[in-house]
Amino acid sequence: MPEKPGGRAGGAGRSRPGVPINRSRMQLRVILLAVLAGLFFVVLVARLWQLQVLSGEDYSLSAQQTYTREVQIPAQRGVIRDRDGEVLVNNVAGLNVTVVPDEIEQEKLRKLARILGADPGKVTDRYLTAKNSGDPFSPILVRENATSEAVTYISERTEEFPGVSVEDDYVREYPLGPTAAHALGYTGTVSQEELKASDGELSGDAIVGKSGLELVYEELLRGEPGLRRYSVDAQGRIVDDEQRVASDQERARIEAESAVETPEPGRDLRLSLDLGLQRIVEEELSRAVESGLEEGYDTTGGASVALDPENGEVLALASHPDFDPQLFVGGVSGAEELGEYEGLVSEGANSPFTNRAAAGAHPAASTFKPFTGLAGLLYDAITPSTTFTDDGSCWRPKGAETGCWQSWRQFNDTGTDHGTQDYAEAIADSNDKYFYQVADWLWRSASDENLLPNYYERFGFGNRTGVDLPGEAAGRVPTSRWQRENGATPEDRYWGVGRWVNVAIGQGDVLVTPIQLAVAYSALQNGGTLVEPHLALEATKREKGGQRDGEAVEDLSDDSESREVEVPERDLAATLEGLGGVTEPGGTSARVFEDSPLDVVGKTGTAQSGDGEENSIGWFAGWAGDQEDPVVLVTMIEGAGGDSVAAPAVREVLEAYHAPGGSGG
Repeated sequence: MPEKPGGRAGGAGRSRPGVPINRSRMQLRVILLAVLAGLFFVVLVARLWQLQVLSGEDYSLSAQQTYTREVQIPAQRGVIRDRDGEVLVNNVAGLNVTVVPDEIEQEKLRKLARILGADPGKVTDRYLTAKNSGDPFSPILVRENATSEAVTYISERTEEFPGVSVEDDYVREYPLGPTAAHALGYTGTVSQEELKASDGELSGDAIVGKSGLELVYEELLRGEPGLRRYSVDAQGRIVDDEQRVASDQERARIEAESAVETPEPGRDLRLSLDLGLQRIVEEELSRAVESGLEEGYDTTGGASVALDPENGEVLALASHPDFDPQLFVGGVSGAEELGEYEGLVSEGANSPFTNRAAAGAHPAASTFKPFTGLAGLLYDAITPSTTFTDDGSCWRPKGAETGCWQSWRQFNDTGTDHGTQDYAEAIADSNDKYFYQVADWLWRSASDENLLPNYYERFGFGNRTGVDLPGEAAGRVPTSRWQRENGATPEDRYWGVGRWVNVAIGQGDVLVTPIQLAVAYSALQNGGTLVEPHLALEATKREKGGQRDGEAVEDLSDDSESREVEVPERDLAATLEGLGGVTEPGGTSARVFEDSPLDVVGKTGTAQSGDGEENSIGWFAGWAGDQEDPVVLVTMIEGAGGDSVAAPAVREVLEAYHAPGGSGG
């Protein structure tokens, strides 16, 4: 169809001409814009009128209002003394630097920490925790025991480091250095985990016990902090009585005069430790380790425990290698301290922070034999006169067609045997085969496959002693259930007479700690009472002024418990006869004690904790049988035989202790 003149084809591709804006339309838009602007200014003026006129007085009062800030005043920590009052841990004057998190930026805080020699990471953690917990106004500790040079530096730059306070406070002192370090422990700045666990009892600038007795008796030693209350404005600044921001001088006066609650000092502890004996024990333990090295042994450390067998008081407790707790006062900082710490935690340092006396579990070796013998006597497998003949040939449990159990005489290729011996003689000569046979006889007569392991547990083996020290190991007495749960293969999970035979001489999977062995041997010495070892004797309360109140004494030894172990008099007498023979002619330690002025009763042990002699564990446990107030002493040396290194150390300690003028003389 032909297109009409003036028409559009398709309706696409062409735009419609725009409608021109006339004058009336422009005026309408201007009027609308003016109305909107007018409304905006009306709302703005109304809001300003409300804030400045109607509510102005309220906001002015709020801005001028002061708030009460509460700051904890740390209490002086309790002093620790030995049984005779000798100071083991004390407090000395020092400078502690704190900061209010709300008043300082994080980067400035990190710089401050570096200047003071503190760990910036740990300080920042405390800072962020305080900020995030909604308590940014309570001071946190930056550095305990800061140097006067560092304090002077930051004091001259108060504008750069706002919120910083330097307090004349008391810091921990360990005047005897490494002496009794594993028993005493050390202190340090509260961690975030400890702060959360305290449920508000600790502040961010608290110093708390980290190990040893410092940790166990933290609540007694810490005391109760005081409170300081003073006024601050809305920005957290201290104000004077006229509600003006205080000057530095006024601030110092206000802080000094605003302590409304005096802190209550921590309680002093008196321990059972005998400082004189402790020093002797540590000296001989160190000498024993050195002697082992000189003799070609791979000695890596050791431990000694001296116990009063009547009441369980720990008279000495030592672990080697050791450390100086003073290193941790104020935190480890500076090149010298960092180097010392890195040396202590290095692989070649042999774990100096481990308390081997309570946490070091090793095979008991021949020190276990008297308890195997007592089980045989109690269950009528043997009598004191029962003999066994060792002719040097292989021993096997009855019915076994394979295997070859030998005694230490054949194992060491001495070419000799034990011959015919009764029970006491077998203890004195440490006759392995005699106690193999006792275990075999017990196995065949028992209806309970755990009879022998359960008997060992009566003497505390396989359980913690309850000593008031952290990290105590329970040791191990293997049972049929333990074997089934821990055996790597079906053969290893098998429980039979062979397990009893190995455990009978303190080998196999049995593990004991030095303090466990001291408790068990104390039961032999005292006639069958299993005492609970403890170090703390009493806690003395101080008056708020800091003076000791000698009347307010809490007896901490009342918490210790003891229990009786069934040991018939006949059986005990035969066992003590054998232990006495150990140090007499023919005994395994006769050479060591041949000219000793003391009648030492005890037992040696050399355990194999791995392949080769370098993994041996040397033991000696004993006491002076001819003394009215004996002390049971156990010494363990890693990597050396009991008769060559541990026994001489025990002799030296016992003779020094019982000598005229000595602690027990």
